[in-house]
Amino acid sequence: MIDLREVSIAYDGTAVIDGMSFSIAPGEIVALVGRNGCGKSTLGRVICAVQLVDGGAVVVDGHDPSVSELERLRVRELVGYVRQDPVDQIVSSLVFDEVAFGPRNLGIDEDEVALRVDEALELSLLHGFGQRVTVELSGGEQQRLALAGVLAMRPRYLVLDEPTSQLDPSSRELMRGLFAMLSHERGMGIVLITHDADEIALADRTFACDGSDVQEGSPVEAEPGARLERRVSAGLAGDVVVSLDGVRFSHGGRTILDAVDLELRAGELAILAGASGAGKSTLSSLCAGLLEPDAGMVRVCGRAVAPGMVGVAFQQPEAQFFHDTVFDEVAFAPRNAGLGEREVHVLVERSIEAVGLSSDVLNRSPFELSGGQARRVAIASVIALDAPVYIFDEPSAALDAEGRSFIHGIACKLAGDGRAVLVVTHDLPEWERLADRVLVLEGGTLHSEGLEGVEAHAADSEGPSTLRRGPVRSQGFMGPFGGYVAGAPLSHIDARVKITLLIFATLGVFTAAAPREWCFWIVALAVAMRGARLGVRDVLRGMRPVAIILMFTLAANLVSCDGGGAMPLAGPIGLDFAGGMRGAAAVARILLLVGFSLAVSISTTATQISDAVVRLLRPFARLGMPVAALSTVLSLALRFIPLVSEELGRIRLAQRARGARFDEGGLIMRIRIWSSVLTPLMVGLFRRSDRLAEAMSARCYDASSTGRLPAPRPLGRHDRVLLAGSLTFMAAAIAASLIG
Repeated sequence: MIDLREVSIAYDGTAVIDGMSFSIAPGEIVALVGRNGCGKSTLGRVICAVQLVDGGAVVVDGHDPSVSELERLRVRELVGYVRQDPVDQIVSSLVFDEVAFGPRNLGIDEDEVALRVDEALELSLLHGFGQRVTVELSGGEQQRLALAGVLAMRPRYLVLDEPTSQLDPSSRELMRGLFAMLSHERGMGIVLITHDADEIALADRTFACDGSDVQEGSPVEAEPGARLERRVSAGLAGDVVVSLDGVRFSHGGRTILDAVDLELRAGELAILAGASGAGKSTLSSLCAGLLEPDAGMVRVCGRAVAPGMVGVAFQQPEAQFFHDTVFDEVAFAPRNAGLGEREVHVLVERSIEAVGLSSDVLNRSPFELSGGQARRVAIASVIALDAPVYIFDEPSAALDAEGRSFIHGIACKLAGDGRAVLVVTHDLPEWERLADRVLVLEGGTLHSEGLEGVEAHAADSEGPSTLRRGPVRSQGFMGPFGGYVAGAPLSHIDARVKITLLIFATLGVFTAAAPREWCFWIVALAVAMRGARLGVRDVLRGMRPVAIILMFTLAANLVSCDGGGAMPLAGPIGLDFAGGMRGAAAVARILLLVGFSLAVSISTTATQISDAVVRLLRPFARLGMPVAALSTVLSLALRFIPLVSEELGRIRLAQRARGARFDEGGLIMRIRIWSSVLTPLMVGLFRRSDRLAEAMSARCYDASSTGRLPAPRPLGRHDRVLLAGSLTFMAAAIAASLIG
């Protein structure tokens, strides 16, 4: 039994929860409902001991997490926690490692871990996904993966915060069936934090939360809100504002869109549906000019589309704030369009009024606003573009009735004003009554039909046969340092072997002098690249971040300023060819090291690297080295390498949609434009780091990072043979360099 007794929580001196009391029994489903900001998610966090209460107590099967750290860890074992955004809780690069993360923290042996991983993947409709790369999964697949990572720990209770918000209707139905089975057949107590009416109907009991108390009540009492109706036009008489002709797009060797034709007309509100991962967001980015098609043409008002011509509101648009005042934030898009300040003021005031805010908010900082106000300002910053077409990507996900009503009103008003509006959504019944057309993306092609046809397509495309598909080998290079590509021969080699050989290769490259020694390391790199399925272009691409440093190194060695150059140029300045050769050798060494490092990084997950380093340093733990703590730091650092790239790409895309031009203008202009990315990037990374650390703690990582080292694991036969043979050749090459 979970008992909440007079629980109180405050933030910055303001009570968020004040004296709440209720209980949750094993084998029942309890729905927590209420408006956004009423404290539902905070309640979920305290139930699973991610956060401690300021007053009162939370007791889980007799364990009070506020008593001691040991009791807190025990509660985390008993209560699994799945938050709304799966990206904030995925800690590993490989699906198997991600699901195994929690059981390994509990000290379970590897055979049992493997059994639990298979069972959790089966339950979460991800059978056969063990060797998939986590960042390549769709949003819905990542959400199911987050659930699998918790189920593998076999908790007695589950706290699920908006667990189906990123799933299509068919997947939602399957997950609701899973929740019912876990509760009623396996005896789990489940807390569903949700706005979804079907999930509320699934509950045995429903509690409405108002921030000061919870009251058992019906879904109708918990989710009030007016139902907006829109008179759908009988015919689409407006001019075509967006047209896609034969658009094709592929990524990573997979065709996402295949010969797509589409017309959006002025005054039309269309919704775009499809299975998770079908390419809906990709199609939206193509419509907005944020991606370039492989073939075909995208036009807006008869012209080739360019960023800034289409207003786009991605999910959580408030995450792109960077200005000091609301006025400047909303003015960002019209200023990028080159409008004068008088026109900018008019658009800003009109946009703020359109989202239901008064002009008093314009001088406030956007970072000081409430969640609801921030979302409204974010929408205002998009519609201030005064574009002929607007695209909203999952705009009502996880919003309460008031928030959804606001988004519905904005979309309908824009369409009523003669703009074309495209809404990307999984909430088909919610939007279908407002739409002129329903577009369905399936198998890379686009269909236009009614709600019944949409549901039929969803059932066909997201049934068990699709959800349980086998692993798909990733194609292509995923980016320097941190991107993992499964299926390469090197990916099957123990990470300890790869790290050891990388250390010896580094030593050898820096000692190489004679041509035969250079040839040896070039051949070794070629073998490593082939084993990692790494091309020359990939290495050159990985060199981009250090290209300027390499050019400076070469120039600094080639140009002599002391009058000693072999070829005088002007005064004491001349060319030193011997120095140039030294510079070229230094650049070549760096190129070789980048190649070796890339071969290791793209064939080894962050979890495998962290584990290997800890195992290699294990003997030093006897000398007092904090090896376990080092593992914690290394795990977070390696996880954040790809996260920085993801966050940077997401924010840059959003700012380009608001007209930011990163490759135009002088130095001062470019610095100003890039500031629109760096500020939200840092804010976003701090937020992600907190959530990631919280998610790791929720899966008992604290238990494994406070002194316990992984159990010894000997190398396999093939790994031992490879290590011995490679070290023999490397040692011989290094010895030859040192002796010569």
